[in-house]
Amino acid sequence: MNNAPVIMFVYNRADHFMLTYKALAACRGAADTELFIFSDGAKNEGAAEGVRRVREAAQKIKNSDDFKAVEITESKVNKGLARSVIDGVTRVIEKYGRAIIVEDDCVASPHFLEYMNTCLEYFKDDKLIGAISGYAPAIDFPQDYEKDIFTAYRSCSWTWATWSDRWQGVDWELREMKDFYKSPKLIGRLNSNGSDRFMRLYRQTRGNGSSWSVRFGAHLVKNGQLTVYPRYSYISNIGCDESGVHSRNEDAEKMKVDLSKAIAQPEIEAVALNHKIQKALKKHYSYGLLSEAKRFAATAFIVAKENIKG
Repeated sequence: MNNAPVIMFVYNRADHFMLTYKALAACRGAADTELFIFSDGAKNEGAAEGVRRVREAAQKIKNSDDFKAVEITESKVNKGLARSVIDGVTRVIEKYGRAIIVEDDCVASPHFLEYMNTCLEYFKDDKLIGAISGYAPAIDFPQDYEKDIFTAYRSCSWTWATWSDRWQGVDWELREMKDFYKSPKLIGRLNSNGSDRFMRLYRQTRGNGSSWSVRFGAHLVKNGQLTVYPRYSYISNIGCDESGVHSRNEDAEKMKVDLSKAIAQPEIEAVALNHKIQKALKKHYSYGLLSEAKRFAATAFIVAKENIKG
């Protein structure tokens, strides 16, 4: 089995980047893995020094023997995370056919690369699976659930992997958003693991969002494709400290996981959606019944309005 290339997106947090890099380099299989680092340009003068420090740190590791090869791409302009991810993943995945993507604040278990590559190989021809997640929230599992992995309609943006045939054809401009307006079933799938998803997608159409992940997630939902998650997370996010664009300090405890539980040699097999796990995920990501009720009402209003517009 050939290891998939790893893509890492970095910006202006050198400390986070180095912690992420060192953990990734300590994974079994790192020496047989190509690493692609995409460094976005500074958005303003305040970010310039941080970007310089990140690039300086990246250049120091370029010729290390931690990985099979390290390629660094430095953007002269600020693309923003969404455009950086779309461009970077497209470039690499078109050449290699598959890729593992890591954000710069995700510390990996030593078993991370083995798990991701095993899943990529096992599910490569299973068109029901659209992506693999390296992160999993610490939810309560049904007592009778004995699998090492589970599936969900919610995709993950922190660390994930996919194949070129799943990545191609994503409606990045959301020209086909009307398909969601006209289908309660699609909206139900999109929100089945968290009531936030449709509203995030709608904000993107109004120019009030910069998320590549909700667009990719919507693409998978439209195609009836699921994301495979590990029972116990292979990733711990260290960025919920308000140092990143989408990080919030209040999320730190909610997203906390115990990496020591990561399974060294998980049993990878086809698994069906588990209704109880879907409910647990929705509870985890919906932030309470009041938030869910408000989002439901807002969604209903938006759908009615957009369908009236035609």
